[in-house]
Parts: sequence; C-alpha cells; structure tokens
Amino acid sequence: MKVDFGRKILNIKELAVMCGGKIAGEWDEESLTTPVCSVCTDSREASVGTCFAAIRGAKVDGHDYIARAGAGGCVCAIAERIPENAAALPLIVVEDTVKALGRLAGEYTRDSRAKKVAVTGSVGKTTTKEFIAAVLGASRKVYRTEGNFNSVIGMPLSLLAMPEDAEFAVFEMGMGAAGDVRQMTLAARPDVAVITNIGTAHMEFLGSRENIAKAKLEIAEGLKPDGVLLLCGGEPLLSGVYKTDKRARYFSADDLTADYRASCIRNDTAGTVFDAYCRGRVICDLEIPVIGKHNVAAAISAVAVGLTLGIDEEAIRRGLAAYHTVGLRQNIMAVGKYTVIADCYNASPESMRAACDVLGAVAGRTGGRRLALLGDMLELGEQSPEFHRTIGEYFARSGVDRIFTFGRRAEAIADGAAVIYADFAKDKILRQPDISNENAELLAKRINDEIKAGDVLLVKASRGVAAERVIEALRRLAVCGN
Repeated sequence: MKVDFGRKILNIKELAVMCGGKIAGEWDEESLTTPVCSVCTDSREASVGTCFAAIRGAKVDGHDYIARAGAGGCVCAIAERIPENAAALPLIVVEDTVKALGRLAGEYTRDSRAKKVAVTGSVGKTTTKEFIAAVLGASRKVYRTEGNFNSVIGMPLSLLAMPEDAEFAVFEMGMGAAGDVRQMTLAARPDVAVITNIGTAHMEFLGSRENIAKAKLEIAEGLKPDGVLLLCGGEPLLSGVYKTDKRARYFSADDLTADYRASCIRNDTAGTVFDAYCRGRVICDLEIPVIGKHNVAAAISAVAVGLTLGIDEEAIRRGLAAYHTVGLRQNIMAVGKYTVIADCYNASPESMRAACDVLGAVAGRTGGRRLALLGDMLELGEQSPEFHRTIGEYFARSGVDRIFTFGRRAEAIADGAAVIYADFAKDKILRQPDISNENAELLAKRINDEIKAGDVLLVKASRGVAAERVIEALRRLAVCGN
C-alpha cells in the first residue's frame, strides 16, 4: 500500500514527532529536514520522497526490506528495530510500526476542517459507506475510503491521503481482532460513528456475538464528545447503549422504536422506494436503485448521517438515487438471456439470508426460476458447519429451485437444503467441493446446461472462494452460444 500525503508535506523530523518515534543515529539538520511526500508499506512501491513503514507480518517482515526501500528512493523508514542490512537512511524507531502509523495519521489530520464519519459492523460496511458518501457528496466535497483501505494499516493510510479541501470524509473500519477498531477510531476521531450490525463474521477469532459487539463498540472511544453514535436498531446487544452513552441513536429498516426508520417499503422497476421517519420528521418517497431490506437499512443510516451533518432533504434525495454498487457486491447483470446477481465479495449467515431475499425479489420481476450458487463462508469458527446447514435450510424453505454449492464448507449448505427438499434433493442440489479453476469451469458448464431464459442466478460466497470465476466462465459460454 502507498499513499501521497493529502495535505501538507512533512519533513523527517516532523514525521518522527507525529508518529512518536526517535531517529536513530546522528544526522545533520539538512538530512532531517528532507521532505517526505508519501508513505508506503511495500518496498516495491518505494520512490523518491517516500517513507517506508516496516511492518512485521505473519510471513514477511518489512524490516528485511528496508535496504531495498532505500535503494528505491525512500528518504526514511519507520521501524521497530535496526536491521543489520539497513540502508544509509534515517530510521524512526518506534515500539509498534502499525500503531505508529495510526498515531501519525491522527496527528497529521488533527486540525482538518473535514467532518469525519466512521463505519464498522459485521456486514454491510462498504455498502453503508457508499450510501453515506453519496448523500454527503450530493452537495459537498466528500472523501472516502477506497478498496481495502479499511484495516489497522489501510485506514490510517487513507486518513493520511485525505485532501485539504475535503468537507466530509467517510472511513470504513474492518476488524481482525479486538482492539483494531479502537486503534482506528482513536486516529480518525470521527464526528459520527456508525455500527451497521452485529453478526457472526469473525466468530472464529472472537468466540461469541457478545465479544463481537464489544469489539464493534470500540468505535465510540474515538468519537468526539459532541458526536453522534448511530447503532442498528432491533439488535439486543446494542439496545441498551443509549443508557450509558447519550450520543447513541438508532436506525432501522423495520424497528418501529428506532430514531431513524423506514416505512412503506416497496419495490419498483428501478429499485426501492420508502419513507423515512427521522426523530419526528418525515421524508416521503425516497428512492434507491437497489433492492433488499439490508440496503434500505444502509440508506436509512445515510439519511441519519446526512441530517446530523446538516445536509438538506433534496441533497439527501439526490444522493440516495445516485448510489451505485461497488465491485462484486450485489451487482445485477444480464448474462445471455438470464440474470446473474454477483454478490461474491464476502459472505456471512446474515448476508446470505439478505441475498436470498434479493434473489426472490429479482426473480419475482422476471418470472423466472431462482437458482443459487453458494460457496464457503469463512471465519465462522467451531459453529461453521451449523451456520452453513441453516443457510441451506433457509434457501430451500424460501423456494429456491436449484442450489449449486462450491467449496468443502458449503457441502453443509447442501446438507441443510437436502433436509427441506427431502425426496427432491437429488434433483435440486449439485455439490462441487473442489474450488479449483478447472472445477469452476465445469460448474459453469453444468449451470449453463440447466439455466433457462428469464431465470435468475445468485452467486454468493466469501472472497477466498473467488466465485466470480464461475460468472466469468458463464459469460464466456453465453458469448459462444454454448
């Protein structure tokens, strides 16, 4: 990862102070006032004026590449130790490089005029971030986290790249372990913090939904004293937060007690229309170009953020209508004479159920059959088999006509569906446990042989499965007419 500083350019001495490090060795004043214009974490991205952050990873230690970074033009490095092969460049020694990046980002943006929004949650973070950015960006200059810059490494880099003229900034905060969200929110110091939901993603590492809720609530620790904490309504693990934190507000697509909630939700040819009830204020006939209750919840959170930060109703309306999906998230496309819902960026039991509901809605419009290619859900821990089985049951009960499973964990999805399909299971389920490229092609051919004009195929799996390979193969088959 590499970013250019979005605001003022620092020198080495200023950078060391901001990240809380000490410069090793003896250097003259001219050397320490050398300009630093960017930060990278990969020595292959080194260039003139760059600071290299040496990070210890599970497989690679960045300290072993400091010399390479120096040869590439880096003017300094942030490091936890001084390696023997270090280049002849200033080393800023810190206790923890990742934490030093967070501190640097926080200090660097401390006086920024931009109002900042932080988004975390088990699922729906990117969708919610994009809805919020669309609402804020309809009338003002907005900056947001791009791609995978949502980790304890990526988010501080994204913060460092925030431009001087940004009026609003929206940052996504993912999580690999307890403490990650705390580290990011203390760097960002948001004016508004959003928790999309508490699900089962990361169960493998945190053990329970209660622990996941605690880890997500860390986002409030960096929230400004006069800020607003927006929480998903209807979640028992968050329902009492308002008693201890007066900054808490609730949003929901269906919880009638929420401060911001949707009502009269209906689908039309372009997406979804709903009314928003916002703490005594009603905004009617808001439109979003996607379907599904989970998308309505994300849109409601964006309405809440917009109103909190002073965005007028018309701009909110324009922003919601201008929203568009990102990458492999619920991307609805025509492939030949049928429809594919590509939703294979990530998967959890919660997002699987939401995707199933979207499949039903889209098929209801086309009048075609509902088919689902379902892959492994990762990072679910010991309960993974049971989670997969219950998803199979959910899809079968919803009336899905055909289920294709992709991956070894996903075989439990087939097991769950088989219980509901009973005597029809052999006709309705096809298993493919091996996710090799060859088997992705074979699975695509099998689907292509069975799918009919007007049918709708959902493709949903965790990112590690790379289920989009099946979609790519289907598109090739459609072009060839096979």
